[in-house]
Amino acid sequence: MNYFIRYFADRPITSKAIHQALQAFDPTFKIDLGELVRGETALGQVEVNMAKGDMFEDDLRQTVRLVQQAGGSPKAVPRLMASQAIVVVCVDWQARGQEATMDLIAPLWSVLNQLSPGLSQWDGNGIFDGSTQVVDLRAVS
Repeated sequence: MNYFIRYFADRPITSKAIHQALQAFDPTFKIDLGELVRGETALGQVEVNMAKGDMFEDDLRQTVRLVQQAGGSPKAVPRLMASQAIVVVCVDWQARGQEATMDLIAPLWSVLNQLSPGLSQWDGNGIFDGSTQVVDLRAVS
């Protein structure tokens, strides 16, 4: 099963910066042609979309629409709109299961937060500032 998580970064972030920061944490991490790998284990895909790009604008517009439908936090939309990059992570936990995969990929969330403050959107769950949910999206489709 694939699961999408988007990180709306306040500052520009590159795949290279994410790769380097992950390797500083654990040298077995790598991002190769968008594939996130730890050791021999493929964890999913990572894509970075910079502000003003079509993919960035589509993701931003869709997420803002969801937040507005959910009647979310008044601070969430301005923060989302100020994003400079969106890191889209397609996590693949089919072979290992959700919990084991999320444990393996966990350092990515710390790395993203170190590279830039931001909000994360976990499909089917909500918008989070760190571990604090600021918008509940479970009832919105």
